[in-house]
Amino acid sequence: MHKELLVVKRKKAKKLHDQGCSINKIADKLVSNWSSVKKWIEMNNVTQDNRGWEKGNLRKYDQEVKDRVIEIRKRLRKEQSYFFGPQVIRANYRKLYPDEKTPTIYFIAKTLREEGMTTGKDDTRKEDGSEYMNYPQRTLDKLGKVVERIDFIGPRYIEDQSQGVHFLARKYIRPYQYGLMTRIDGQTTDEASKVLIEDWKDHPLPEVLRLDNDPSFGLYSRHDRHIGRFLKVVLNLGITPIYSAHSQPWKVGNTEGYNSVFARKFWEKLNFSDEEEIDTEIKKFNLEYEKYNDLVANNIDPEEIEDETLPEDFELTEKLQNELSDDLEDPTIYWIRIVRNGSEKAKEKDIGTIDILGEEIELPKPYVNQFTLNKLQLKDDKLSVMVEEDDGKLETIEQCKLEVENLDFDG
Repeated sequence: MHKELLVVKRKKAKKLHDQGCSINKIADKLVSNWSSVKKWIEMNNVTQDNRGWEKGNLRKYDQEVKDRVIEIRKRLRKEQSYFFGPQVIRANYRKLYPDEKTPTIYFIAKTLREEGMTTGKDDTRKEDGSEYMNYPQRTLDKLGKVVERIDFIGPRYIEDQSQGVHFLARKYIRPYQYGLMTRIDGQTTDEASKVLIEDWKDHPLPEVLRLDNDPSFGLYSRHDRHIGRFLKVVLNLGITPIYSAHSQPWKVGNTEGYNSVFARKFWEKLNFSDEEEIDTEIKKFNLEYEKYNDLVANNIDPEEIEDETLPEDFELTEKLQNELSDDLEDPTIYWIRIVRNGSEKAKEKDIGTIDILGEEIELPKPYVNQFTLNKLQLKDDKLSVMVEEDDGKLETIEQCKLEVENLDFDG
């Protein structure tokens, strides 16, 4: 902070304190932290330089540390790594100098900025705007030991080519961070199923699959009370699907963040002439992202995870895509939905509603604009509408019968 501005803040802090304002209130007004305000109001001379070290010198780390940071950054760029930000540099520093104190993210970012080595990306974090809407985050954090999120990306366009290029993004959320991106021929059920089946021969079969409301992911848009082939495959494999709320991409930060990295560091960075070139380069991107996560996410070795994978000779059959196995213990689908009152029916009856498989479920008006977690138990045809309370517990606010019409069990 420039000293002139700092002096002004100190003066304002002392003045507000003399007027009876608390330190917390002063900190809020001046957009400063509590400890700084406390120091300011206790100062006799607000113009003094009390940094405690000689001006122009590094406060905590010496020049050697700064030089090491710069050298690591240069090496990553020389290797044409996709990932070279402060987190990656810090992880590399810790690996190269394990017996020495690792510099902070702030110090590394400051060093890069002073050397003109930043990308100019605004990393300002926005506050989660859904807290007051009771988003069921604590409940979701408890569902599933192995959780994966998938998402379509595209179409993206190559210069002088009218046909778009599509991708399928996959991101394991737990027990380790792992991302994969694959070019696909189109955003279809067959393409998504084919890629995931091959994934799950090498990587753990998820207990929970987080996904959006794309019809290709098993939600028919033209038929009420129907589910698609993709969803039947997922259920037959013992996976519980959770569909995100409509138009709420910021609530699936793990995958949306991964998609953003892909856009900035892959698609927007490189110029491609054809799909073959994309496929070659995307293999490198996946390897680089794996290295990145191993550095910054404290991942365990996937081979140490004793979770189920599919056999190498596993194939999609017609039965798997059209009938649910009667051996499934409790096949369940979850939806996250926001209660709305925009339909004619809702306005007329002064209520809120949610839509599940084309069925409009009525809810009391006080729940309008709140998130609900909706659980459909397929063998019982039972839909439970729940909200997460302040203590993290779920409260069931509505139960009703909802039968999926195109669902046959093979028993």
